[in-house]
Amino acid sequence: MKADMKRHSYETPADFAKVDSILRHLQQTESHDWLGEITHWGTQVCYLLLQNYNITRLNIQSSNFHLILLTTFFFAQRIWFFLWRMTQFSDAHGIRFACHLTLFFVMVDSLYCALTLAMQDHFAGVYLALPLIVSALFYHGYLKQQTNVFTAELFNMLRRCVYHSVEAAYCIGVLPLRFVRYDYIYYDTSRCAFLTVLVTVHIFLSFLCLELHCLGSEALQQVRMLGDWRRIADPGKQKAAEWSSHSCPYPRGSVVLCKGRYYEAMATLNTSMPTSTRHGLWPIVYILGDSQRAKAVMLGALLMMNAILVQLLVWSNQWIIYAVMIIPNAIHFVYVKLRTSHAFFNPAHLNLRQLQWDLSMPGSGQSDFMGKNTCRDPFEHFGRAWSSLGELKQRQNGEIGHFAERFDSSCPDPLFMSAVAASSSFFFGNGGHCDLAS
Repeated sequence: MKADMKRHSYETPADFAKVDSILRHLQQTESHDWLGEITHWGTQVCYLLLQNYNITRLNIQSSNFHLILLTTFFFAQRIWFFLWRMTQFSDAHGIRFACHLTLFFVMVDSLYCALTLAMQDHFAGVYLALPLIVSALFYHGYLKQQTNVFTAELFNMLRRCVYHSVEAAYCIGVLPLRFVRYDYIYYDTSRCAFLTVLVTVHIFLSFLCLELHCLGSEALQQVRMLGDWRRIADPGKQKAAEWSSHSCPYPRGSVVLCKGRYYEAMATLNTSMPTSTRHGLWPIVYILGDSQRAKAVMLGALLMMNAILVQLLVWSNQWIIYAVMIIPNAIHFVYVKLRTSHAFFNPAHLNLRQLQWDLSMPGSGQSDFMGKNTCRDPFEHFGRAWSSLGELKQRQNGEIGHFAERFDSSCPDPLFMSAVAASSSFFFGNGGHCDLAS
């Protein structure tokens, strides 16, 4: 009797086991980009040293090394957060000890440098605490206000890219000029500002590339689910309810009321707010809605920056500064162009036959949930399946209807379903072609 109870208590429902198989395949394509993270940190440190050279030139002893070291630690804040998570979740005692030791020395050195700067300048605490306070408000206040789970990851990713680029501009363009050690040092403010503008643009592109790799299919899927709305004068016989993020996604033909006006859903799935401007969403959908197009735009932007730097290298008498800036830009270009393991720009080709084996799906073709073997537009099939979730509940004898009941009662979070639907982008590719690699 006890053995039966133990067996049933640890038994996983078959439908959730199938979802776990999908998520395992999804996890195989997405992992944290440590190479990109370290490269991004090294790029910011390179620009920081370049700005200090722009201020002090070859008078190296006039550089504020305490500020340089403190800013270097601050640029690696994401790495420190990852190490802190490893101390919380890692089972290896050696790894946890190494992470604790590293974080301890980083904290001690940061406090020493901050106290030294505060002793040199009475207002140093305000300038140094400003990015920490704004960062806390940004992550724990502003980003958590987003209630639409179907667009939060996408727009929060873009907000993080903008915020960190501005943060880098503050640390590279403001702090080094504020904490110049000697008053007799002369520097050109306009040249420092122009360098900061170039750095801000490249940091934005670098951080966007890093975020796309970390999010992968979530970003791609949420872009494709933004949809489109058309303003209408009269809803007719349809009952128009107030638009709510908790009711997303809205299927095609849905009529909602938003800020006193009626809107009709035009796309297969619609998760964006009806009052959102098309001109604001169009660049996001156009660039990030297709991974190959996003890669081409990223490479084009980096190539344009390199072309500008080459022109400045030829025309400016400060050619050495722009020559050094070409190096991280060129490395980033090669990184995006040649790296084949990037989860967004080069999604891994999954083995559909193995997936079908894991899901116990009969035949080599797709089930009725995926559509027929043509796979002309798999996202359309997911949209139909999702929008007709009520119909699926009535199909008690079908596996999908049975899963829909369990999902609706046990997992009310639609983001979980979004992760499952996002896997279709990798299973069938961005262009809608079936990948039957074995």
